[in-house]
Order: sequence, then structure tokens, then C-alpha cells
Amino acid sequence: MIVDYNIISEIYDNHRSYGHSEIVQLIRFGEISTKTKILDLGCGTGNLSAQLLKYIPVDTIGIDKSLHMLEIASKKSLNVLCGDADHTILPFKDDSFDLVIGAFVIHHIKNRMALIRECFRILNDGALILLTCSHDQIENLHPVIKDFFPSLVELDKQRFPELTELDDSFQSAGFNRIKHEDLIISRIPIDMNYLDKVKNKFISTFHLLSEDEFKAGVEKLEAFIKSNKETAYRNWRGTMIYGKKHQPDESPSRIADSDFSTFVSKEHTSSVSGLLSEAYHHLKPGAPMPASYPKVRLLPAP
Repeated sequence: MIVDYNIISEIYDNHRSYGHSEIVQLIRFGEISTKTKILDLGCGTGNLSAQLLKYIPVDTIGIDKSLHMLEIASKKSLNVLCGDADHTILPFKDDSFDLVIGAFVIHHIKNRMALIRECFRILNDGALILLTCSHDQIENLHPVIKDFFPSLVELDKQRFPELTELDDSFQSAGFNRIKHEDLIISRIPIDMNYLDKVKNKFISTFHLLSEDEFKAGVEKLEAFIKSNKETAYRNWRGTMIYGKKHQPDESPSRIADSDFSTFVSKEHTSSVSGLLSEAYHHLKPGAPMPASYPKVRLLPAP
């Protein structure tokens, strides 16, 4: 089953969030400073970028293929671009970013190697960070799927790449200093509020189940919650993978802010358009793309 994120955008925005500890850990792990220019790859409704901006004033741009999700993200005063990250070409110039972050997006990508190579191309002397789940985390550490929705273990292991596969892809693309770090994405109270999230299928995984199996799992989860005198807490764990791109000394530096002179329209003057590759410079927000490129729309932040 293919998950339509245009349909679930509101539910996704309400229930997919990042807390204090995850953001602080991300800032440290990614060596993020106020001068870091970040691409939020598969940004969805912009929750990660919005939370990050509460802690550190960075320049972020988000890209996602769901226009409905981006409409929500743009209401958070984020610069966003509608385009398909699974396309073989990302619509940005070489050496445009200091950091690319992809949070729970890599398992949606069919041609992972091509995307990782594209991330290498658009990075300056910077890094790529992918937030994902290892197969061990899926099988043994997810808060509920093993106990209540067991068939999802194998389904998610088929969707999520092994960490060794991603390591090899990073290395093949040219990244070095590759490292992993485990993180607790959130400490989840397994209570009636959490049950309500599950019933609303707040993560894409639940949409892969048959309705009968999903209903049976929900009933079992509800019985578990009601049987506990005190709320049970379980950690949702993930893994951050980091790869560094080092530019040779003779390489040109990243495009300076003063060079952002070509804009999509007079009304849209964010640095998003300054980073777009030459094929996109004639576009105005909502304009169709040439047949050889994915359809892209710019959504100006309000």
C-alpha cells in the first residue's frame, strides 16, 4: 500500500514531533552553528526545522513532494520547495549547503545511492545526516509494534535499509568520517492519548496493515493500557548516520549570500531561489517544470 501524505498531512503534523533532547543531540552531532545553511530533506510539515529554529537561528530550506504538507510547513514561516527527492537530480547548485538532514525519509527512497550522491554534490565542506532505524531497533526496541502489531516488524525491515548498506552508500558517494549515534527520539507514555495517535495512524507504518490486523492490534493495545494501574513508558529509538564531505583547498567556496541575485520572482526573494540550479531560474511560484525535471513549486513563507 502506498501512503498518501497529502491525505494524512494534518494527522502527521499533530503527532510527529521532536523534543528537547533530540534537537540538542542533533545540534551537537551535526556540529550546527548559526552560520550553517541546512537542507531539510523530506521535511514534511516542517516540524524538525521549526523545532531546530527555536534553539539556534540557522538558515533552513525544506523540500518535500507533498504539497499539502508544505502548505502546513510554510505557515510556520519556513522556506520550502515542492519537489521529489527520489528524482535523480536535486534542484540545487553544487556546494549550496553546509548540512543536509533527512529525518525518517531514506526508507521512502527507491534509488538511495543516487540521492546520497546528490546530497554529496550539493554540499559544500559539510555533512549529510540521516535519521533512521536499525533493524535491531525495529525488531526489539520499537515501543509497540513487536507486542501489538508483530507483522510490521518484517514489513519495516523490508522498507528500512540496513545501516551497513547506508555506510557503503555514504562511502561510495565520497563521504568520510562516517559515524553512527543512537538516540532516544522520544520517551513515550503508552496511555490513552498514545492510543488515539495509533488509531489515527500517525506514522506511515500503520497504513501498511490490513484493517483487520490493525483493528486487532488496537484492541490489544487498548486492553494493555487499561490493565496498567500506572502509565507504562517506552523509548522510541533511532540512529543518526553522519558523513562528512571535505572540499579540496582549491575548490570554490559555497555561494555567498551576496551572490543570491537570481530570484524566482520579485515577490519571492528568499535564498531558496538563489540556490536553485540554472534550469529553474526562469520559474515563478507554481510554474510547470520542463519535462526532464520533477514538477517543482516554491511556496514563499508568509
